[in-house]
Amino acid sequence: MTALEWLLIPLLALTLVVLTLFSANLATLSLARLFAPRRALASAALDPERLPEVLVQLPLYNEGELIGPLLEHMAALDWPRERLHVQVLDDSTDDSLALSEQAVARARAAGLRVELIHRRERTAFKAGALAAGLECSEAPLVAIFDADFAPPPDFLHRTVAVLEADPGLAYVQTRWAHRNRDHSLLTRVQARLLDAHFRVEQEARWRLGLPVPFNGTGGVWRRAAIESAGGWHGDTLTEDLDLSLRAHLRGWRSAFLGGLEVPAVLPTSTRAWRAQQFRWSKGFAQCFLKLAPMVWSSPRLAPWQKLLISLELAQPLAFLLGSLCLLMGLPFIAGAAVGGPLLGTVAITASVLGLVAPVGFLLLAGHGGGVRETAREVAGALVLTSGLLLSNARAGAEALLGHRSEFVRTPKRQGGPGARRRQWRGGLPELAAGLALLGFVLLQQPVAVIYLLVVIGGLLGVGALQLRDALQLGRTGEPGA
Repeated sequence: MTALEWLLIPLLALTLVVLTLFSANLATLSLARLFAPRRALASAALDPERLPEVLVQLPLYNEGELIGPLLEHMAALDWPRERLHVQVLDDSTDDSLALSEQAVARARAAGLRVELIHRRERTAFKAGALAAGLECSEAPLVAIFDADFAPPPDFLHRTVAVLEADPGLAYVQTRWAHRNRDHSLLTRVQARLLDAHFRVEQEARWRLGLPVPFNGTGGVWRRAAIESAGGWHGDTLTEDLDLSLRAHLRGWRSAFLGGLEVPAVLPTSTRAWRAQQFRWSKGFAQCFLKLAPMVWSSPRLAPWQKLLISLELAQPLAFLLGSLCLLMGLPFIAGAAVGGPLLGTVAITASVLGLVAPVGFLLLAGHGGGVRETAREVAGALVLTSGLLLSNARAGAEALLGHRSEFVRTPKRQGGPGARRRQWRGGLPELAAGLALLGFVLLQQPVAVIYLLVVIGGLLGVGALQLRDALQLGRTGEPGA
């Protein structure tokens, strides 16, 4: 055995074992979703004369065109006006602030109790805005909606009834729906991935008695739980996951109301989706570094719960590990190193489970479409998610190295010269990596293209889609469909 093989074989085998654990976690959640018994969610009968005061927080950043429709949905909520306090938390740095001021003035004139809170310095990003809003209200319950969400009129009645029935609940999380699901293949893929998260992962965690992470929007918090957990922190890019797990470690529980859908808008450009996934991946990794020691030292959790929570937090690091596996595998493809039977067994196990587990996970998301549509969405999800390999690997690496970055809100539409310049810079890394990998494999071992087809196709696909968005944006001012 050469020195290169002595170095690479154990490292590659170890990395593949960890990736297998991540795949096994997805399989476990899928099986729990299939076979774990349903849990009944208690709901109290609300007295119309004694409804609690609810604070509704609407965090915005340069999203002024969305505030008008958003406030219309707030005005349509079936809740007494004297018991409803709406905050528009607008940290905008462009002309969106003027649009928010106009929309708030119209809503206030129409009878909605609403105020605009604008911070000159965006300290702690979204978490800081939410914390600043809490200082201006004493309401015991806090609902949170991002700018593109459209809650149904009975949203507060259904969620508050759950909180009133169980004083040990910190918050109720509802399920996202998708207003523009059929806009393009990209939005259908995103919808499939999010449906898998809510219908499979969140539902499975709820059935298993694990903490159901708060998703940042479309939920109602008990103020006492926020304060008990130490309030909103801005030291990670997923402040929602951070607070919800800290609350659980303090003894609070959470509920998932999967039967209540709150429609939202999916990003329509590949660049925007990639930026969103980067933020989520880095935020999860940051929470893993911050909270894993607390999880494993908690006397409230059983060992199996600690393991599943840790795998949940660390799951996005699979992109970084996958990138390392790919790099370490190149000498074997080129014939410079030869793996033994043990490495081959580990590689086959990791590959099979790494394909079967995500496919089953995505299939359980359901939607009611035909076989062909389902196959396109599942295949698209596998390929396009693989195309995020470079971006999400960088997110994980930055988190592990302690590199801080700005909280970038996900744009739902894009336009303007600045957006065009940013679009043109996107896509080139993925295209270069995909073409380089394809060329290397064809030169060294063409049959390996079959094994790496999803990764190569994903990198080329995500790169090409970003360039297409740039072309479309240059012609029409809107990203491609």
